[in-house]
Amino acid sequence: MKQISGDCIMKEVMSVNETVREALAIALLKLMKSQEFAKITVSDIVRVAGVGRSSFYRNFDSKEDLICSYITDLYRERFESYEIPVRLYSSGNIEEFLTPRFNFIKEHQDIFKTLHRQNMLYNFFIMIENDIVPILCGHNAESPYIRAMFSGSCAGVARLWIEHDFAESVEEMVNLFAYLL
Repeated sequence: MKQISGDCIMKEVMSVNETVREALAIALLKLMKSQEFAKITVSDIVRVAGVGRSSFYRNFDSKEDLICSYITDLYRERFESYEIPVRLYSSGNIEEFLTPRFNFIKEHQDIFKTLHRQNMLYNFFIMIENDIVPILCGHNAESPYIRAMFSGSCAGVARLWIEHDFAESVEEMVNLFAYLL
């Protein structure tokens, strides 16, 4: 069990490399809370993580790659472990599809608030266009316009929800997003 900003994350036994990757991500998120993202260096990240510089470059190409990979890994781990419908068309209905996704954002609100404060929320959704969006949309994700529409709408809705400090319930957000779709 690992505690991250008040959240406990239960994981099965992790490999050394998985532990290093997570330590780097947690270090970057910690630094992002007090520093501008552009000013954070790889040296800062590895110092806070307590790992060698080569560990960073063995796993990631950039700071952006690190944060995107971390959130994508959290997302995949969550959705695979709970057998949540992965594609919209494999779900019984849109609410069943959207609810776990909004729950994911709310449960990791500290990370998403940090991305928002750093003006990186939209960039994050752009980064996942080629990764998570095809998983969500299935065969429809071949069109770059569909990927852009989905990532842009997700970023916009998430941004407002964060700016409203998650005032609306998950159910209200699901109903709103379902209506917009």
